[in-house]
Amino acid sequence: MKKEYEILFTGAKIGTCEVKNRFVMCPMEGTTMVEWLNGNGYDPAVHDLFIDKAKDGVGLIIPGAVPVASFNGHQWLWQHPEAFTGVKETVDELHSYGTKIFFQLTAGFGRNTPMPYEMFNQYEKLNPVLNLDAVNASADDGMPNIWINEFKTKALKKDQIHDIIHAMAETAFLCKEAGIDGIDIHAVHEGYLLDQFACTYTNHRSDEYGGSLENRLRFSCEIVKAIKERCGQDYPVMLRYSVTSKTRGFNKGIIPADHESEEIGRDMEESKKAIQILTEAGYDAFNADNGTYDAWYYAHPPVYMPLNCNLAEVKEISKYTDKPLICAGRMQLEDAAREIKNGNIDFVGIARQFLTETDYLTKIREEREDDIMPCIGCHLGCLPNGLWKKSGLVMNMNEPTGVCALNPYTRNEKKYAVKMASNPKRIAVIGAGIAGMEFALQAAKRGHAVTLYEKSDRFGGVFNEAASFTFKEKDRELIQYYIRQIGKSNVRVQLNTEVRDLSEIEADEIVIATGSSCARNLRIPGNDKAVTALDFLRNKMECGDHVAIIGGGLTGCEIAYELAMSGKHPAIVEMQDDILKVVGSSMANTSYLRDAFEYYKVPVYTSTKTLSIDNNCLNIQLEDGEYKTILCDDVVVSIGYDSGCRLAESESDHVHFIGDVYKVANLKNAIWRANDLVLELSK
Repeated sequence: MKKEYEILFTGAKIGTCEVKNRFVMCPMEGTTMVEWLNGNGYDPAVHDLFIDKAKDGVGLIIPGAVPVASFNGHQWLWQHPEAFTGVKETVDELHSYGTKIFFQLTAGFGRNTPMPYEMFNQYEKLNPVLNLDAVNASADDGMPNIWINEFKTKALKKDQIHDIIHAMAETAFLCKEAGIDGIDIHAVHEGYLLDQFACTYTNHRSDEYGGSLENRLRFSCEIVKAIKERCGQDYPVMLRYSVTSKTRGFNKGIIPADHESEEIGRDMEESKKAIQILTEAGYDAFNADNGTYDAWYYAHPPVYMPLNCNLAEVKEISKYTDKPLICAGRMQLEDAAREIKNGNIDFVGIARQFLTETDYLTKIREEREDDIMPCIGCHLGCLPNGLWKKSGLVMNMNEPTGVCALNPYTRNEKKYAVKMASNPKRIAVIGAGIAGMEFALQAAKRGHAVTLYEKSDRFGGVFNEAASFTFKEKDRELIQYYIRQIGKSNVRVQLNTEVRDLSEIEADEIVIATGSSCARNLRIPGNDKAVTALDFLRNKMECGDHVAIIGGGLTGCEIAYELAMSGKHPAIVEMQDDILKVVGSSMANTSYLRDAFEYYKVPVYTSTKTLSIDNNCLNIQLEDGEYKTILCDDVVVSIGYDSGCRLAESESDHVHFIGDVYKVANLKNAIWRANDLVLELSK
């Protein structure tokens, strides 16, 4: 391995627990080993994921958070030890590879409780059955729920606080008996229940759990003391900790570029005192980043967040505790290695990159970093929990969390394991966009003879334009990753080759991946004065100072964000009642863009009809019926694409379609359909 990475593979301690290297797999939605949110117990579905990570050499694994009380009827986990059946066997297997495992125990959601409007509208009916009042209880009365602000919390009573502390200690004891190496308490972090107690904007109590900083941290301090008393002083307990809240209001975060907004949560000065109090209480380490649900994009950084986005704050807080620090948040290897060497952090926390690349550490050790598939911060598979106006929490219940848009193998290890095809075929793939390249690579791995045709001289298709924004360095890395893998594979490539007639192709199977036919345009007066988003990006966003963007989907919003950052003045016009209203979109991504538009003062017109385009102006009709003219130098139309020309009327037994030519959708749909077709043709 590279010399500068050697320190990442040295051992370090968390309390009495010796971890063999500095890599920590952080907890994520969909990776919980004991699923107690609905009272289900041990989930064998995550077994293969964690064993793969152990084989890859991860030092410490922290599965997804385990609530000490269920959402379904508020049952205490410690009273159901049978829920741990199967845990010890998996833990023993992880230990056989030298990997340690901590369980993350959560005290609850409070005002973060996931809530769709269906639940909100039936609350009185569901509450007696599910005991929702207990689930939703927070530090304070009247706090607005993150997902539905109209719903207000009720304050936890002191006996409820004591019940949670007791439950934490007893559940930790069950973990210890199951061979779990330590506990990660969730959390004075991300605005969850303990953080709601810790922050003044969500805690106005007048008892011993409110008021002074010591009182606001009392709940968290009593938890670690109770666990140590129950499990022994040498049993490691660390805390998931947001150094700063990065919050300016309810459902309003402070983006990295915003240096003017006032912090209403925990600022750095208070954090310096808080971490000393928590250290003295007995915590053995701190698993640190920034943010709250009001600023969700720090704990779940999307593509718009800078690399190493939490490192500066974690480095600063290292001066005020002698306990080990884990830093997470788009961490890059060279930066993590440098800061560990300099003594500013002790471990590097990695989450979604471990989902994207199965052999991450192996490739680092073998100096094959160019073969690492990069996480692009899309959240399409791992965290597709959306928040739209008038909708509350939006989830596609048919889609699991904790999977990866780019790597279907993760959490589907048995289904997508590479097996040689029983009857290898000659396969022609037409179109070298992401879907076409993904199919070609996976088919070649299974022994098929694949020829990839592309009419242009480049790989990647329209993803090249999607990756052209300044903040999408990882998207551009992804394109280069695919090009390298194609070059190392047995795939035969024919660039600058347009296929017009399928009868010219000699193949057993033909896969068409030619993408969408064209970008949609508006049928309104003056539409010839507008440019499509695709052409706008191809022309490197050359434009005047004021730009009207018709369409508040992802591409339109990203164009507006790029223009705003460059000092120009975009405006967004959207027919729907909200921007970014797409199933699968993550609140971590969309809330960032909404906050960015507020910061850069980008006008956003929703429920608005576009009437006509004149010279230097766009005419619209607002939701209330008022007519308005937006003065602009350029108009960009970003209202989606039409499915492409299929080169055939319909699918036949040997002609298949993937990507946007099949259905205009997102990257996850394209990649997963390509993999499913590979499996189908490999039977």
